[in-house]
Amino acid sequence: MALTTKHAQLLKSNRALLLTFEGFPIAGKLSAVALALLLGIYGSINALKGTASDRVQVCIRSNKQSLQCADKTGKPYLMTTYHAQQWKANGADGEVVFRDTIPATNPHKALWMALAAGSFGVAGGGLRSLQNSERQLANYEVIAEKRDLAKGQLAARTELLEDYRSMAVGEVRLQGELEAVANDCAVVIRQCEILGEADIKISQLDASEAIFEAEVAGLPEDKKREYIDFLRKQKTPFLLTGTQTLDSISYPGDKVESATAPAIQSPKTPGEQLLDDLAYSDKSMILAGSTGAGKSHTLSSWLESLYSQARSKAQTASVWILGRKNDSFCGLREAGKLTIFNSIDPTKAYKLIEDFHKNFLARLDNISEDDRKDLPPLRLILEDWSSIVLTLRKAYKALWAKIELMLLDIITVGRDYNVCLLVLAQSLNLEALGLVGDANLRANMAIVAQGLLVKTKDGKTKGDYLLVELAIKNQYIVSDNAQRQTLLAKVNELMSESEAKQIPIFFTTLGNENVGLLPYIEKAFIKLTPEERSELLAFDVEKFRQYLIQREAGIGTQTTQTIDAETRQRPHLSDSEYLQRAYDLEFNLKPSDSQKDDSALSDSEGESGESEPLSDKV
Repeated sequence: MALTTKHAQLLKSNRALLLTFEGFPIAGKLSAVALALLLGIYGSINALKGTASDRVQVCIRSNKQSLQCADKTGKPYLMTTYHAQQWKANGADGEVVFRDTIPATNPHKALWMALAAGSFGVAGGGLRSLQNSERQLANYEVIAEKRDLAKGQLAARTELLEDYRSMAVGEVRLQGELEAVANDCAVVIRQCEILGEADIKISQLDASEAIFEAEVAGLPEDKKREYIDFLRKQKTPFLLTGTQTLDSISYPGDKVESATAPAIQSPKTPGEQLLDDLAYSDKSMILAGSTGAGKSHTLSSWLESLYSQARSKAQTASVWILGRKNDSFCGLREAGKLTIFNSIDPTKAYKLIEDFHKNFLARLDNISEDDRKDLPPLRLILEDWSSIVLTLRKAYKALWAKIELMLLDIITVGRDYNVCLLVLAQSLNLEALGLVGDANLRANMAIVAQGLLVKTKDGKTKGDYLLVELAIKNQYIVSDNAQRQTLLAKVNELMSESEAKQIPIFFTTLGNENVGLLPYIEKAFIKLTPEERSELLAFDVEKFRQYLIQREAGIGTQTTQTIDAETRQRPHLSDSEYLQRAYDLEFNLKPSDSQKDDSALSDSEGESGESEPLSDKV
């Protein structure tokens, strides 16, 4: 196919090749040139042979002596008749005598020369034309070849991009389906729990109704009404036994001073104990589990316990997050605590880690050993850390070297200053997580692995317990072979209960119970106080010292003392006032009053996280 008009003309000229070469193949063209060359050579050979005209042998007779027919070298005088006549006419020395005539041996010599010249001319012109056309044609053929190669490369690249696009779309669709199924399972589990609670309450109501029917069985209708009126007048919202009084019940001193009284508590399950250990641990931690294993619920419980613990000490917990997904993280994202990692520009991620490390160094340089135990908690959550490490290692090696040193510093020394990391990942390989290069330093970190086999609505299952088993089989985590076999056997025992109740199995290096079932955890939304929302990632030494002074002066217990004083100042109720209040609370609660009390109660709970005592007024 011709590229341009000039290209087409050259193609046509090359095929024409002088006169009638348009339809000739290349072999015919070359044969014609070869024939012209042969004719030229043949004509040249014939043109070089013989003589073209007659020649005469002349002799010179001088002074009437004998004839001299050769020169001094013995070469005879041979020349054309024309030259002999000219020689004779010019007056040669002596008389010129024509002795003999020699006829021409090649009278057509001129024609042979013309044939040779013409043949060579035709062959040279044909070769020159063919060479010039082929040279130009070769350039276009190179361009056409490059064009075809470029088309092939573009087609292959387009096919590769289309395959990559299909794979990416499939991954996104699969991830969306997995998240949707996980959400559906969580909704179904919650619905089942609510329905179970509702069935229990309905059964209790049915039982109470059956007891009441048994009590009034056989009584006439007027007696039933009198009995109901009597119950309304006598029934109280409290069941008083022995020496109990209303004052002793409404007085909250038993809650404030509970430390002085022995409390009867039911033993905690291994999962509940793990949640407590996580909240009070001063080690950096790795929380690992496959997709759908419940890591976000465990994180929710950890955050709620961490903030509650700090508030009980009149402190402000500082929690910051570096992640790849724009999740809520129990409301911390809305408070500006989340930094999303950008693989194109990781400046913000590095700035967060650097500020966190500077906060740790400020504690390291300014806080004495005696005051370390009173430092407020400082935590950095590294979510989806495996992919972040992979990106930094490949594209930003110099930046990653600085980050790795800062994280190693925090892991090994930070626990003494209440500074820790929480790494959320799907692997327990410390080298892949980029945290420490030596497995012997694993003791500086607490490890929690979760596993769960989730059942979908359509009867399929997803998830596994593989990460829990791999953690136990790791000799750097569990060094004793007998202990590994015991833990693996316990995991196998708990699998059926985990699948039935849809709660995760955990393995941890914290505490004594290394394997167990986590309890059902309801995701919480943490309501931060204005001070917690506005706190900066910077350690204020003077503010901490002021806190220590106030704590030593007893200001930190002001809230408890205020509640105690207000409770002790409550007015004593007479019997008639007590009965009237009990009746109003049980049967005669006005909608407007209840709404006011509920709103006041919800406001107080939203601000302080605890319910305040009810007011004396209904």
